[in-house]
Amino acid sequence: MSKWFVTLVALFVSAGTAQDAVTFPWPFPPFDQSQLITGTFCEFRNTLTSNHFHNGTDIPEPDGSNVYAVLDGTVYTIGTPETDGTSAYVRVKTNVNGQWKHISYVHIQPNPALAPGSPVTAGVTVLGTILSGLGHTHLTERQLVSTENSSGVEIGALREPGGLTPYVDTYSPKVLWVKFFQDNSSVEFTAKKVFGRTDIISQMVERNTDGAPNSGSTTNNGVYHTGYRILSADRSTVVYDPPGNGVRYKFDYKPNDAQSNVAYTLESTTSQHIYILTNGTGNIGTGTSSTYRTIVNNYFDASLYPAGQYQVMVYALDTHGNADTVYVPFEISAQDVVPPAAPKLRSVRNDAVNQVTVSWYPNTEPDLKGYRLYSSVNGTAWTLQRDEATLTSAVTSFSFTGISSQTPVLFRMTAVDSAALTNESGYSDTYALRPNAPGGTVLIVDGFDRTSGSYSLPSHPFAATAGQSVNARYETAHNSAVTDGSVPLAPYQAVVWNFGDESSTNETFGTAEQAKAAAYLQQGGKLFVTGSEVAYDLDRTSGPSVAARAFFNDFLKADYAGDASGSYTVNGAAGTILDGLSFAYGDTLLGAPYREDYPDHVNAFGGSAVIAKYANGLNAATMFAGTFPSGSAPGSVVFLGIPFETIHTKANRDALMTRVLNHFGIVTSAPRTEQELLPAGFALAQNYPNPFNPSTTVRFFLPSEERITLAVFDVMGREVGRLAEGRYAAGEHSVAWDASGFASGIYLCRLTAGPVLLSRKMTLMK
Repeated sequence: MSKWFVTLVALFVSAGTAQDAVTFPWPFPPFDQSQLITGTFCEFRNTLTSNHFHNGTDIPEPDGSNVYAVLDGTVYTIGTPETDGTSAYVRVKTNVNGQWKHISYVHIQPNPALAPGSPVTAGVTVLGTILSGLGHTHLTERQLVSTENSSGVEIGALREPGGLTPYVDTYSPKVLWVKFFQDNSSVEFTAKKVFGRTDIISQMVERNTDGAPNSGSTTNNGVYHTGYRILSADRSTVVYDPPGNGVRYKFDYKPNDAQSNVAYTLESTTSQHIYILTNGTGNIGTGTSSTYRTIVNNYFDASLYPAGQYQVMVYALDTHGNADTVYVPFEISAQDVVPPAAPKLRSVRNDAVNQVTVSWYPNTEPDLKGYRLYSSVNGTAWTLQRDEATLTSAVTSFSFTGISSQTPVLFRMTAVDSAALTNESGYSDTYALRPNAPGGTVLIVDGFDRTSGSYSLPSHPFAATAGQSVNARYETAHNSAVTDGSVPLAPYQAVVWNFGDESSTNETFGTAEQAKAAAYLQQGGKLFVTGSEVAYDLDRTSGPSVAARAFFNDFLKADYAGDASGSYTVNGAAGTILDGLSFAYGDTLLGAPYREDYPDHVNAFGGSAVIAKYANGLNAATMFAGTFPSGSAPGSVVFLGIPFETIHTKANRDALMTRVLNHFGIVTSAPRTEQELLPAGFALAQNYPNPFNPSTTVRFFLPSEERITLAVFDVMGREVGRLAEGRYAAGEHSVAWDASGFASGIYLCRLTAGPVLLSRKMTLMK
């Protein structure tokens, strides 16, 4: 441990923010013995309608266990399962030497003998029992206040001195990793070469028992106190000491929940706490004023220091003085070599005079120069429509005319910076429209933002995939465009809402989306929802709110049954709109873009009918036609518990989409034949992303069935990997290459197919 870290620890252990020293026993017997912890104060939570700081301490016990008062006092308020769902609670107020302490006991079925004003005795009064499926109680303690009915700011119940006593903790927290990103973005600096405004990000865990970090709910909790310093390469000199002697977060008091997404990255979960160490102005959580409870975006400005080698020291402390510190070498670069983040498309729409408008959300990089817009009619050959000379950093939409055919047109974008050697981002997601088909217009909503599940690449074409099976006029929009009102649902005859394997981490239908979808159905709308985790996110036993469950049951007309169907074949139910359809999905060996490992299965609800089953008999899809709660006109909803894009073969996707749209009353034109969709010749597309780390996808196209070999070679011409080999059918094929075990550098991907030999350069940057 360095002398700098020892000094830092000593400083803040001795001079920590004063809190009240009220102690109390545990709420479960034996009351006077230290117990396990499965959730710590101020760790990240995404279990409610918005991300927030955990405001208490989780103590595990079996469902149905009695929960006892820890201080004598009086019941202040009670929340029941009927009104508060799984967050049912009993809150007790206690007079301590003329001041008032409030403690809440959450996730319990309140004792029916209690009411506001009832006296309670520590270790004697049973406040309630742990609710089924929760397995713990959540204890929230608030600071001492002078007024009896004031709440006070939440404080940590594992503090020293004070709080739950005795609490024995001999296990140090762990700093699992440290990474470097461009400020306020998801763009990681490659090879730890940083420049300009830099975010330092780290995953840390607090352990309550022996065992490897993240090995269980007692070893993956959030830390109490953390920060960083920038040191010289040999660690002999402090180059940069952030305000507050390096302290960034010290969770004595809970910060405002609105800043949880500033303290933690969006990749954080209830068991994975990833801290943005460079944000804030220091000492966050050490006091009750707005100064200490508000977190703002901040950064380490590498441009202020000479190019060269440095180390960052990152530390973690728990409430009882146990500590961990790591040193990570990095380099400050003199040249900007990192591209902007890929743009986020808002919508692709077409007006009555065939004027197409592509719009997007603005990038936030300070050196952003502008955007490049690409189009394609087949997803293979792309044309640069406009570059940064027209689409400057101030532009967020572009309109043009001249599309007169019924052929779908695909769009994607990149962003470029103003570096001396221009850096171009990876591609955005691919959106599409079909402007001149007959019948009403369909809106495809892209609700798929997750890259940490079955599909892990930074962008996807799945809205366009769905569109290629819509044989009617259609447009595409991101779900954010629906919620912000820029793309209203009401004008569309039908809406296809695609979630891929989006789950609770990024949310499927958030609160605002639920409101938009519900209003659309109430007005007679026709909605097709497809995704593998929608039911899990909205209707699983523990986690979703009462409102989310009501939306899923009453508007999507399904009831969550389980999170893994165990079958990769779906059959249409006899006598329904999918009668006679049968298809496989999700098996990458057969051409799906990713393997979906947790497809939902559901039950019919509220008058819906099961219209498809997995091969093992579990229910894959439901359908409802009629009036929705508070509705003014009959509408319809079809719910499919798998991602549409993982269905094998375009013919099967076309058949399914056509059946659904016909049920919705959409006039469709004849689908293009498979022959019309075949490539005109052999082609090997550029891998994407490129550069990449560590995975990339290679696509190739065959005009007829051929025996092929797809291999990777290093710069010396040695074959280092074989990605595909054997006979492949005519059409498009995708293969992923995981280069985790390979060194950074240039590689050659070579396709041998029939009479042709094609190759592409690929750049691996670690």
